[in-house]
Amino acid sequence: MEAEAILFFIGHYAFLVGIGILSYGIGRRLTQRICFDSATEQVAFCTTLGLGFLSYLILLIGTLGLVHPWLILAVMGVIFLLCASAWIELFRGVSSAYKKRVWLRWKPIIFILLTILVIFPVLFLPLYPPTAFDSTMYHLVYAKIYTQENRIVFTPYLRYAVSPQTNEMLFTLAIRLCDGVAAHLIEFLMMGILTTSLFAFGRRHFSQRTGIWAMAIFLSSPMVLWLGASAYIDIGLALFVTMGIYSFFNWVHLKEKRWLILSALFLGFAAGSKYSALFFLILFGLIALYIGFKERKLLQPFLFLLIAAAIASPWYFRNWYYTGNPVFPFFGQIFGYEWWSPQDLQGQLNEMHSHGTGRSLQSLLLLPWNLAFNQPKFLMEAPFSQIYLFALPFLFLSLRRSKIRELFILVFLYTLFWFSSAQVLRYLLPIIPLLSLIASASFENCLEWLLFEKVPWMKRGVVTFVIAIILFSFGWIYAVKKVQNEGYPPYAKEEQEAYLIQRLPSFPAYQYLNRKMGRNYSLYALFDENMAYFADGIFMGDWFGPGRFEKIYSKFSNLKALHQELQSLGANYFLIRRDRIPIEPPPEDVFSQSHFKLVYKNELVLLFEVLD
Repeated sequence: MEAEAILFFIGHYAFLVGIGILSYGIGRRLTQRICFDSATEQVAFCTTLGLGFLSYLILLIGTLGLVHPWLILAVMGVIFLLCASAWIELFRGVSSAYKKRVWLRWKPIIFILLTILVIFPVLFLPLYPPTAFDSTMYHLVYAKIYTQENRIVFTPYLRYAVSPQTNEMLFTLAIRLCDGVAAHLIEFLMMGILTTSLFAFGRRHFSQRTGIWAMAIFLSSPMVLWLGASAYIDIGLALFVTMGIYSFFNWVHLKEKRWLILSALFLGFAAGSKYSALFFLILFGLIALYIGFKERKLLQPFLFLLIAAAIASPWYFRNWYYTGNPVFPFFGQIFGYEWWSPQDLQGQLNEMHSHGTGRSLQSLLLLPWNLAFNQPKFLMEAPFSQIYLFALPFLFLSLRRSKIRELFILVFLYTLFWFSSAQVLRYLLPIIPLLSLIASASFENCLEWLLFEKVPWMKRGVVTFVIAIILFSFGWIYAVKKVQNEGYPPYAKEEQEAYLIQRLPSFPAYQYLNRKMGRNYSLYALFDENMAYFADGIFMGDWFGPGRFEKIYSKFSNLKALHQELQSLGANYFLIRRDRIPIEPPPEDVFSQSHFKLVYKNELVLLFEVLD
């Protein structure tokens, strides 16, 4: 690798480390009265809490219209100073370990070095330019528009004009201080914290071996690594949900109110990230109420619901303010169709329900098999590991253990919810960490029963580590193949543009517009909705909403009507993506030549300037 590539690698991971350290400091400052079971548990809880805090800090700054780099850095500097007690504690811990010569113990050193060597190919995955469909259609586009405007604004022409955006606030921070690749690293950081939390969860409630194997099983899925290297919000959602469940689980078994408050915070962050997290908020609210009534402590469950609702509410209030619907675009029959039409909503629901194997009893019974061997039926961006299917026998044999049974019930209930709603494979991610944990605990439980008592050397750490590597090998192979197929991540601007041109056929048209017009243009893109992130000007065009495609392609037979429609939207450029749907472009005649000027053309794309 060239020196410039190494600097690109180091610079972006320095951003990740900086955000991680600051988040940890914030979280530790807020949790100083909580006694954690281990250093890994402390890191997982504090860093996750800090990330949630940073997200809402950007929400506040953006609402005030102050999304300026210097201001964000100044505020982060002040916060760093306010976390002085956390840094003092950390310094004392490192000094104590140094005096005890922990750094000279060969076992932890070898373990750390081998771990770094094993995961090294994974470190390249988030450094590629953004190309994932939903990320460039709206997740990253929110963040880009907010940084362009220096405030959080209404985005009427995106797929979802409003939505819960806790995770996108961190993308805004990344783009404002760095670039779109840094947004990938936000998810990569969250994946790392989530993996760490699985180790801590397993260590506290089962064993250290369970925690190690849970991490390996979780990272064995290419889907996890793909999402952890993409600007989607599913990893962030899974992190907040898992930490909410972890906290709630601690509260149930320790009866300490602080854990319940932490659970409320994390589930509030989750509900502020995606609507599906409301399932967990409602479920745990009901469980908390049941326990409260049973133990005659009614204040605690109401405190839980109040905190979680307060954390999530800014996004739902914002939805209601702009569209009249707090859960836009869903439940329009209840809240009205102010922004989307009934046809829009029905079209979106039809699309969501078109994936999967149906909702019959037979489909439910065959679901484990289909999730292992027929994953493309569920709109698969990347596969989940098949380990989970083979872990089921161990799991059923271990259900007599109460903690495994309790977590399995949560996994089963969410799976039923997923099965009855949108059967999209990545929507299962919120319960994959728990499934990894109970699969690991069940595997260890059965091995103890079969082997550990009879073969003492099976208990050794080397055996545990070797099994973990074998479990993780599926994810490692995926990472290695991706780097082999795509090469090392492009670091120079020219290389990144060449990478995008190779994978996104219409990118040169946006490149042309950005270089010629800067931000001073409005583009209507027909059948090219996932390219919104690459337009520096105003981008319009989607299947739903005020810029729906039907309004445009239905007027191809009447060029005057087409021209009037584009002008009514304010579009001064018009792009047609011909390969997405077989549709003929408008015929050429005198009117088209005087009102539609062809400025860019390739085999798949036509770009016109819309003339007055």
